[in-house]
Amino acid sequence: MLETPENIQKLVDLLANNSNEEYNAVLNDFDFSTIDFKPYQSWSSKKYTRNCLYKDLNFELILLCWEHGQETPIHGHDGEDCWVYLLEGEMKEVFFNMDDNDNLIADDSQTVETNQVTFMDDSQGFHKLKNGHDGRSMSLHLYAKPIENCESFDEKSQQFVKRSLNFDTNSDKY
Repeated sequence: MLETPENIQKLVDLLANNSNEEYNAVLNDFDFSTIDFKPYQSWSSKKYTRNCLYKDLNFELILLCWEHGQETPIHGHDGEDCWVYLLEGEMKEVFFNMDDNDNLIADDSQTVETNQVTFMDDSQGFHKLKNGHDGRSMSLHLYAKPIENCESFDEKSQQFVKRSLNFDTNSDKY
């Protein structure tokens, strides 16, 4: 396990001293170039990886590492708020809702570029993220409060299922 480095601790302290309403500004104003993420990266050709940098009762910071073409399933956030700061690369975010017949439909999409923040909560429906960049992408996910499970759309059954969330690596700081 890795310790949370000092500059990630500075971000943790800023988040701890602000409310959810201010997290977007904190992420936009923070100088992420001061953090060396290399010791916390893990990469897999099979799936994107989830690497926990920090977790307490109020929020968690997770570094996601994406190879070209990797994507999340369509999912919700178990009632919690989610901010994504794109550290490197480019992501496509697609938003989904249920129509009047309870069919899942894509509502909208956006391209998230390096140094941009996007926000999602369950009141907006569901979403998925995909690395559409030619190379790797890396994103920092802030969840307030931490998310242990989420509703994830199963393509085979065409239904949402409860899925436990796990980390590929984690810091011993929490």
